[in-house]
Amino acid sequence: MRYDLEVTLNTRQDIPLRVAQPGEPDIAVLLVGRGSLYTRQPAEGLSNLARRLRSAYPEWLVEIALLEQGGPSLPQALDSCQRAGAGTIVVLPVFLPLEAATRNWLRFLARRWLERLPAPARILLAGPFDHPGSLADAAAESVSLALQSGAAVSAASGRAVAPDPDWSVIPPHAYHVLFCQGPRCTAAGAAEVGAYLRKRLKDAGLDHGPGHVLAARTGCLYPCNLGPVMVVYPEGTWYCGLDEDAVSRIVDRHFLNGETVSANAFRPSPYRQSFPNSQSTPPKSLGDE
Repeated sequence: MRYDLEVTLNTRQDIPLRVAQPGEPDIAVLLVGRGSLYTRQPAEGLSNLARRLRSAYPEWLVEIALLEQGGPSLPQALDSCQRAGAGTIVVLPVFLPLEAATRNWLRFLARRWLERLPAPARILLAGPFDHPGSLADAAAESVSLALQSGAAVSAASGRAVAPDPDWSVIPPHAYHVLFCQGPRCTAAGAAEVGAYLRKRLKDAGLDHGPGHVLAARTGCLYPCNLGPVMVVYPEGTWYCGLDEDAVSRIVDRHFLNGETVSANAFRPSPYRQSFPNSQSTPPKSLGDE
């Protein structure tokens, strides 16, 4: 296995890099993939690859991270590697294609994570997962196994599975929530906040019945700097900067009592918005006039 170590991220050159201590892993490998709105299979596949790498390279600490639609996020996985004492962390994207924008986003996340550390760390960003020969060999092996199996798909082998009739139903509901789990909201903790939202809805009895909250996870909803973000309909209320406390207030006040939680509610605006504790102009929330 080869790694194209292209970028070293270290914003604190005046302080020596941390060296792994006896009993700690010197190298951590972070496998970064994409999650799914509908299944844990992408994360499970990534975990299987991590287990194979641990078996082949027992001296490495191998962890996984999801760029979007699930967790752990890259910052959380970096925290895990740091707690384990890894001296060098290699971030390896395990998906194709690796767009320039995605690569830049991984660099940004790594730099932002480094900035909050009390001591510097060494992060290496691996090149695309498409080295000549290695990926082609893996593809050829899969083709060979398929040919050997002889398990061809045949129309005569059985009826196609009928679609689930529930997928033709728009269930009656009181509120429709679009909860963002795009890359930037995921890095800001959306996977954990979204899971907490679903738990609170279930605990409050708002996950079923004609008056329930129909919660849907989505890709990017666009105002990434204000994440984690969700939109609540029919009002069209944008709730931003979400954490568990904010979600609890929204469930108790908005979904159960019809009251907008103005502290986290933003109005659509053509102007740049930010949180009240930032250095720029605060956003105009629904509670401001």
